[in-house]
Amino acid sequence: MLLRYLLIRFFPPLLFLLVFFDHSAIHAQGASEFPEELQQVTDTLFLEEILIQSTRIREPLHYQPVEVRHIDAARLAQYDTRSIATVLSHHSGLFIRDNGPGGMATLSQRGLGPTQTEVLWEGFPVNSLSLGLADLSLIPAGLFESVEVSSGTPSSSFGGGSLGGTVWLSSHRPDENNRISLMQSAGAFNTRNSRVHAEFDSESWNASFGGIYNTAENNFSYYNRATGQFDQRDHNAGSSGHLMGSAGYRFTNGRVYTSLWYLDSDQQIPGSVLTGSTQAEQSNRVFRWLAGAEAGLGRWKMDIRGFLERDRMQYLDPAIDLDSRFQLDRGLMEVDFRRPSTGMIVWQGGISGGQEWAETGNYADERQRRILGLRLNPEIRLPAWNLRFSPAMRLDSYTGFGRVLSPSFGANWEVYEDHLFLRGMVSRDFNPPTFNDLYWAPGGNPDLKPERSFRTEGGFIWQPGLPLIEEIRLTGYRIGLEQGIYWFPQSGDIWSPDNVEEVDARGLEAGLVLAYQTGRFGLRWDSGMDRRKSEIAKERFPGDGAVGRQMRYVPGWTVRSNLDLSMAPFMVNVNYRWTGQRYVTEDHTHALDPFQVLDLTASVERTYRGLDGYMRVAVNNILNEQYEVIQWYPMPGRHIEFALGLGIPM
Repeated sequence: MLLRYLLIRFFPPLLFLLVFFDHSAIHAQGASEFPEELQQVTDTLFLEEILIQSTRIREPLHYQPVEVRHIDAARLAQYDTRSIATVLSHHSGLFIRDNGPGGMATLSQRGLGPTQTEVLWEGFPVNSLSLGLADLSLIPAGLFESVEVSSGTPSSSFGGGSLGGTVWLSSHRPDENNRISLMQSAGAFNTRNSRVHAEFDSESWNASFGGIYNTAENNFSYYNRATGQFDQRDHNAGSSGHLMGSAGYRFTNGRVYTSLWYLDSDQQIPGSVLTGSTQAEQSNRVFRWLAGAEAGLGRWKMDIRGFLERDRMQYLDPAIDLDSRFQLDRGLMEVDFRRPSTGMIVWQGGISGGQEWAETGNYADERQRRILGLRLNPEIRLPAWNLRFSPAMRLDSYTGFGRVLSPSFGANWEVYEDHLFLRGMVSRDFNPPTFNDLYWAPGGNPDLKPERSFRTEGGFIWQPGLPLIEEIRLTGYRIGLEQGIYWFPQSGDIWSPDNVEEVDARGLEAGLVLAYQTGRFGLRWDSGMDRRKSEIAKERFPGDGAVGRQMRYVPGWTVRSNLDLSMAPFMVNVNYRWTGQRYVTEDHTHALDPFQVLDLTASVERTYRGLDGYMRVAVNNILNEQYEVIQWYPMPGRHIEFALGLGIPM
């Protein structure tokens, strides 16, 4: 409420309109004749070389051994208070399992489940200890500086959980533009979003602060396939507040830094359209804090970091007298070491450890486990042959199931300097059981082993340096999952898990980037197509009808296309997504039809006497497609959002 008051008090629309329209030159001159201080410099099409963090291989994108998608600050700024799920569905090959506005949104990567991809905040996991997954609907894009989606990051990098890869979230890093940014948006379904962001940077100190407040009724109309008519989605309102702050101090030989992230969310849960309107509600209170220090010790660079998390969740359903509460805690420590070298080998590795706790009435008593990990991942460079190798070995120890060894080996060959890169990786990975898998009462199985997989992938990036064609990329992969955790029905209503699932996941990922820039006009078209085949490879029980069939909710084909057009100060983004058929039963008796979604965002920006202002209009689902990502959880038709923003220098 404080954030809301500050935005209303200090950000009246009149202030924005005065800054945006006051100067008479805007009306009197053509776009090419604007005074210099009113010119908007658009530089979102051609970016600086980025060093990747999500693989622990500190190299630019084209030198990585695996496929990585980097979504930068300029791209995230177009989404502000919208969830990171929307960003990932628009700009990566991830398939987002979206339950609709106000509902949970999880991810599927390369045909594997939401619990088998690790979501990291600055290198620390934020997947739920109880469920093993991350609800992306509770993560707003405006909190972060960048996002990296790495489909091939092995367990040797960050430990268990990355059978399908990782999603890395980076906090804002203040630059020399000390300023306060304010944003207010409104849209369909009585949606209101407010955002404030401030950053400060001096010679030694830097700090940033961000706050986001969202409310929505989400009472949209949808076509109900069960009744054959249009109905109203009710009991789906929600509100959430998010705070993130970072601070750091630089000294001669290093720096110290800290960040905190707080989430406060209350959401009504409507259930599927077949159950009618429920009275269920869910609240989440999550606090995350990390702190660290980097310093040079002779020829070595050390980074010592700690992470604390407390997650309190409550689910209430008065209709069935259910009150489910969880308190999940995590404390982790990590020491990274690196010895930069101009020679062949860059030595690096790390030691990590910590403890995780879970307290809930759904377990017999409080549960906990300790973790210890040792990692060695040098980078080997052979300049004479334009080769880079990334061998790695990691040993993890968990109380409960013992030690797990995770080796991997990656390679990148620059076949034609600055143009053609071949790459590949093989790895042996693991995924630990969740607390629910182990301890749910009744039914949990404390004797579960970790899921294991053997993964191979290979491909190329071609950057031809030709007019219009910026990049062509192709990646093929295969994942063999063993000891997968599958829940069986037991006596009565009791279900119990066991390590019986084997999955064969394979596919191709193709991408094309076209770019053109001349004067004030710029064009960038980034498109991709994914083919996935993810099958049950072996019977889990006698007569298993799913063997050899595509797994539930895994689309065989997806196509995505993202077009940016800019002519300062205007910019238009057009995003198109086509998703193929998804089976909702393991024996393929029922499936959801393919669907396509077309979104358009148009914005205009101005800078005047140091003040940055923008207006943005987003039209989502222009085609008014009536579709479901998850069966009986409808998605909204065509809807509009309008936003105003202002940046004030300090």
